[in-house]
Amino acid sequence: MIRELSTLSPDPSAGARVCLLYPNEYRGMASNLGFHIVCRLLNEDPELSVERSYLPTDAYERLGPERRLVSLETGTELSRFDVVCVSLQFELDYPHVLESLIMGGIPPLRRDRSEGDPIVIAGGPCTVNPLPMEPFIDAFYVGEAEATFREGVRRVVEAGSRREALEELADVPGFYVPGHSEGTERVGPDSLEGTDPPTLAFAPESPELSGLRAYPVELSRGCPYACSFCLGGHTAGEWRCRPLEHVDRVLRHALDSPYDRVALISASPAAHPDFETIVDRCLELGLELSLPSLRVTDLDPDLLPTLREAGVRTLTLAPESGSERIREFLNKPIDEDYLLELVETAGRLGMRVRLYLIVGVPGFPVEEDVLESARLVRACAERAEVTVSVNPLIPKAFTPLQYHPMLPVREIRRRYRLFAREVNVRVSTERPELARAQSLLSRGDRDAAQVVERVLWRARSPRAWSRAMRSVKARIDPERPPSGPEEVPYDFIRAGPDHGRLHALYSRLVGLSEPL
Repeated sequence: MIRELSTLSPDPSAGARVCLLYPNEYRGMASNLGFHIVCRLLNEDPELSVERSYLPTDAYERLGPERRLVSLETGTELSRFDVVCVSLQFELDYPHVLESLIMGGIPPLRRDRSEGDPIVIAGGPCTVNPLPMEPFIDAFYVGEAEATFREGVRRVVEAGSRREALEELADVPGFYVPGHSEGTERVGPDSLEGTDPPTLAFAPESPELSGLRAYPVELSRGCPYACSFCLGGHTAGEWRCRPLEHVDRVLRHALDSPYDRVALISASPAAHPDFETIVDRCLELGLELSLPSLRVTDLDPDLLPTLREAGVRTLTLAPESGSERIREFLNKPIDEDYLLELVETAGRLGMRVRLYLIVGVPGFPVEEDVLESARLVRACAERAEVTVSVNPLIPKAFTPLQYHPMLPVREIRRRYRLFAREVNVRVSTERPELARAQSLLSRGDRDAAQVVERVLWRARSPRAWSRAMRSVKARIDPERPPSGPEEVPYDFIRAGPDHGRLHALYSRLVGLSEPL
């Protein structure tokens, strides 16, 4: 059992009980800043008694329908709550949601739930396409919690019946309620200045055991760029930065926590206008820094010595490809000489470099797709200690590439092998079966729900996903994308650019992929 220094304190006198469910292991729940935001937001309401639960997938082989899933705070089964709020962060967690409901005593199909069952609400980035999870979820929240999420939960608990609760919820902006609403539009604050900077709602006593190794500090939301493959870049809203005083406030919270390291949370931390000042503040406070992947064009090589002094040991960069044409196709233009200058400076400072690359981009010759990236890695490895993460292109909803096919498993594996033969560095890859499952669930319609059901209790198995996908004849699958805006099945959710505009962008990109 993981011990916590601070946690939620359920109020037995409150009018309603709410359980926040993270459908994966504890470290994912503890490190997810959105989960902490929802915890604090609901816990501030005196009418709500808030608890948490998670699915221990790190012991997945011991789970099953006969096991019980209960809350962390009071050991209460999920079925005893009035509302269960599920975090949908990753497509591969979809079967874990069903498993959690079954183990929590809740019928997994919403049509089988009766008056005494909790209302199951899902939120998180994956709700921009609710169709694959629609048979299992009572309501979907599309957007950022500060907008209308608490209002929706209050409407549910104040309703006189299950039907009334769902009808009330359908009237709240940001909520899509199957059978009660036609669709919804993503909601969120226009600016972060009027919101509270997120701090940890609970903190593990031992950071090493929890997997949360740094205190998360939100720098921004949205993204100033729009990479053609990135869901968040198109659906996370406008680029909004936290004011420096908000960041300072959270850094002070970190000083009073078990952590001596902070993680800067942003699509591109170095793009924050006060990034250098924030790094200096961390140095002044004696807090070490942890950084996510940085956009090459945002980072000044002259800042690397300061980052190294602040405890950054690994510089993570995502050039995506060694091919200039493919980078343009992915909307990730970079100056290769500038990238190599960054890598060389990092190497001189004793920093490791981690590169994220995409292979398996349909429409480009294999030599360009794979060999150009291998050439770039070799050039980087001459300048620093390099590790590489290679993943296939995963076309996702609400991006221009939602109209693009994905390569078959066999071809992705072939390109992995070719890449590995061409470099002499440590390479990690994503299982192509799991990558294709993500694409299916991101772009799929209600047919995809059958795939989710068929991998119950076997979601860790790539073969189980492959078998399930072969057995379900889905109208849209990784190799059969929507042919145009009229075939996009999730167009009733307005979470990003218009699908006609995305198709126009895609058509322009396809021109770049024609062979030389």
